[in-house]
Amino acid sequence: MTATWEDELATVERDAAVSEPMVRQAVRWLSDRHPLGSRVLDVGSGPGCGTVLLAEGFPASEVIAVDPTPGFVERAAARFAEHGLGHRVRAEFGAIGDSSLAALAPADLVWCAHVVHHLPDPVAALRELSTLLTPGSGVLAIAEGGLPARFLPGGYGVGNPSFVNRLEATLSDHFVESWSLTGAAVGGGRDWPLLLADAGLRHQASKTFLLDLPAPAGDDVRRHVIDRFTRIQRLIGDQLSTEDAAALARLLDPADPVALTHRQDLFVLQATTWHLATGA
Repeated sequence: MTATWEDELATVERDAAVSEPMVRQAVRWLSDRHPLGSRVLDVGSGPGCGTVLLAEGFPASEVIAVDPTPGFVERAAARFAEHGLGHRVRAEFGAIGDSSLAALAPADLVWCAHVVHHLPDPVAALRELSTLLTPGSGVLAIAEGGLPARFLPGGYGVGNPSFVNRLEATLSDHFVESWSLTGAAVGGGRDWPLLLADAGLRHQASKTFLLDLPAPAGDDVRRHVIDRFTRIQRLIGDQLSTEDAAALARLLDPADPVALTHRQDLFVLQATTWHLATGA
């Protein structure tokens, strides 16, 4: 049976908790540059973890989380109530490419993290997001690109250093094929500031933030990493070479002394870039 995003809810929330320090940095940077705004949209919000951080960073703003997954919208609404934010933060069903977003415009800030690269036509998506901005002053913030995450030294104790690179390459190819993505959707030969310009936006700034959680990892971080490699095995395990499949299986086998569950050298080091743009 194919997993749905609702099935992934616990994993998504755990991942968000691990990456929270990095997202807080990005929100702080953005709120320092653009402190005012009456309406903030979080497009592709998932279950609203990042939306709460946006609400904290923009305490005078109405904040609206938008997501196409009903289970995420429901969980986001509950989360906002739990945080005492229900009076100014709400969750709506909607997605890039349908008419629902237009009803939420104009917004002083449109935040869209790790969404656009999943779409077949990123320039069209950026162009649609630009129509949501308050004319003359609205800011679009997208989180796209950076550097892949690393979790263990070298070849992770199960292979040579290129083992990790092969996993990443195979996973990227899997997504391109399974989601019918174009070359442009995964960056192609153009960086995100250039794609923003192609969409008629004016690039204002880019800044990369680091998630640095050194070893030894805590239980939540360890579970995050195990979840990640379990998903990799589920998605591309049958596409790996015999040697790489065996190496991945060792990382996930609790009976193996080199498994992720036992490693005291487990860490998280990852970089994500936020790009800011305004209407041309």
